Parts: sequence; C-alpha cells; structure tokens
Amino acid sequence: MEKKNNSKKALRSLINDAMQEVIISLELPKPSKKVKKLLNRNAKKIASIYTDLLKREDKKKRKTEKLIEDKGATANKKVKTIKAPKKQTLATV
Repeated sequence: MEKKNNSKKALRSLINDAMQEVIISLELPKPSKKVKKLLNRNAKKIASIYTDLLKREDKKKRKTEKLIEDKGATANKKVKTIKAPKKQTLATV
C-alpha cells in the first residue's frame, strides 16, 4: 500500500496559486495586500479541511483493506466438521 503524505503547506500553496490565477483571469484590478492576506487565510483553512478529509478517506481505505485481509485469512483456516449425534437405543424395562 502506498503511503501518501499530503502536507497542509503543499495544499495551501496549490490552493493559493489557483485562487490568484482565477482572480487574474477575471481581469480585476491588481490584488492589494489585504486581498492577498485574505486569500492566504482562506487557503490555509481550505487546506486544513482537505488534509483532514484525505486522512479520513485514507483511514477508511486502510480499514477496509485490513478487513478484507482478515476475512481472507479466516477463509484459509481449516473448516470444522460437525459430528453426527450418536444413536440412542431405547432401553426396555
């Protein structure tokens, strides 16, 4: 299983860059310092939410893989056979 390392910093920079590109494509005036600060803050929040989401999904995926492996291991175990009950003879008195 691959281990994916999604850092908040990497996601934050990707989100921040994407938002700035969108603002530039909208042909709005050049963003001021306040706008850049707001974008940074929002990018940080969004990145933390996404990293939590990715961690939960990864945890669920590992849990299901573990369950599948456990079920496969139990399927390989020897199956118990059920013994037929002994016949009882009726005693005549």
